[in-house]
Amino acid sequence: MKMTLYRTINVKSPEKIITLQKPFESGNVPQKGDLIKDSMFVDPDEIEVISVDKNEAEQTVAIHLRPIEMNYATDEHNQNMVNAYKVNGWTSDVY
Repeated sequence: MKMTLYRTINVKSPEKIITLQKPFESGNVPQKGDLIKDSMFVDPDEIEVISVDKNEAEQTVAIHLRPIEMNYATDEHNQNMVNAYKVNGWTSDVY
């Protein structure tokens, strides 16, 4: 089944929301509260699933992971973080 991981970076100052996504295929659909491992997350760090939205008609699943909350980040810091995700197969809506 086609699945997509979604994770947001919420920067408080200056206010900015960055959405990251990573498509993949799997026969196992995670549930809310499950922990996800990904090459982006430093082992043994696992990220919690906060919601799962199934689209039976299109046979797709959107998996929303716990967001990153940051009080302050420069644009350069944001770009560096997004670039680290991109190296691990993620895409971004901003950079």
